[in-house]
Amino acid sequence: MSKDERRINKRTDTKFEISYVHKNDYLISFTKNISADGMFVETENPPAVGSIIKLIFSIGNLKKMEINAEVIWINKGASSKDHGMGLKFLDMPAKDKDTILKEINVVAVL
Repeated sequence: MSKDERRINKRTDTKFEISYVHKNDYLISFTKNISADGMFVETENPPAVGSIIKLIFSIGNLKKMEINAEVIWINKGASSKDHGMGLKFLDMPAKDKDTILKEINVVAVL
């Protein structure tokens, strides 16, 4: 079964700035896509699979969301534009998931 087939929620291609904290490192990058359950973040040097990071981002009307996420997979493709990490949001309240879904749908229309 491919990664796409295991996803419950559809990912929407969107690029916005995101900050993440891993151990004592604070990094700024960009997303490639997002869903209610996770996102792909572009980065040349992702933390190891299984690492827990703190994401800080704004999307649409959501300002400065802070969410913990786990690195589920890493892509070191042939092209550096494809390098990054697939993240799964952790312990997110259902209300926040619904809000992210609404904002994703607005962004997808734009």
